[in-house]
Amino acid sequence: MKAFSILLLCVFLSTTSFSQKKSGTVYSDHEAITKTRELWKAFEAGDADAFLSFMSDTVKVFVNGNKVNSSKERTVSYINYYRDNYDNVMIQDDKPAYPDAIDYKESSIWVQDWVRLTGTHRETGINLDLPVHHLYSFNKDGKITSLHYYFNNDIFEEINNSKRTIENGKLYINHPHIITVRKMVNAFKEKDLDKWASFFDTKASFGNSAMKFGETNDLEKQMESLKESRFLQPETKFKITQVGYPDCMYYAKNDQYVVYSWWLYTEWGKDKKIEVPYMLDCTFNKDGKIIREYIWYSSNQFKE
Repeated sequence: MKAFSILLLCVFLSTTSFSQKKSGTVYSDHEAITKTRELWKAFEAGDADAFLSFMSDTVKVFVNGNKVNSSKERTVSYINYYRDNYDNVMIQDDKPAYPDAIDYKESSIWVQDWVRLTGTHRETGINLDLPVHHLYSFNKDGKITSLHYYFNNDIFEEINNSKRTIENGKLYINHPHIITVRKMVNAFKEKDLDKWASFFDTKASFGNSAMKFGETNDLEKQMESLKESRFLQPETKFKITQVGYPDCMYYAKNDQYVVYSWWLYTEWGKDKKIEVPYMLDCTFNKDGKIIREYIWYSSNQFKE
């Protein structure tokens, strides 16, 4: 039985080894790669003639899988658009990725690369930092016969939209969400933690300007933190006064309500009085609960 198992293993290995077929050779250093680098140097310089010199007369261009106009006139217009509308245009390897040249035995040379396009749109001030994947096919004369671009188009839609004046919702001076924020602050002043928590969604996140970027607390952790804080201690005396008036913003793009409000926290003791202005940023869900709270303030005011 053991001998039979070994025989089966040998047969399996022999059949799988013959199932592999080499279709070409991959190079990390190749004249075709050099040409793609020179192609993008011409692009950076806004040199349409130099850019076109790398292309065959019948080159085909595809953007995200869709064939586009690849005429000489269209290519010149494409190069000139970047030259006339962007500053500091650069195309560099998106490291740690690097280009490959693949010499297919039964086809031709292909190059694939992963680059990052950077620059600044002059009119809008929007900065490009765009990952782009290219595929290039070459003919026997070393000319590019097809060029494929793959990238996320959102940044260019943002540039086009930035040239227009577009409303993104409504501003309310009175709104039920403003009342919710006011009641939440009152519960905090009363040191009623359970009542305070009732205004938040159970999956709410909490942050403030004294925390590390991206760091947040969930509701449970926030409640534990408040229990241990100076604010809810019996001996701590404070008041919170509204400054100005709150704004409730409805953002159409995100279909979301956010209440911005401004407050003055005043704490006093036997020998000291501190005043800390702060801003509350509260985002609401569809159920009218606060799903995100962010507090902007200077933590230096609380240092002894």
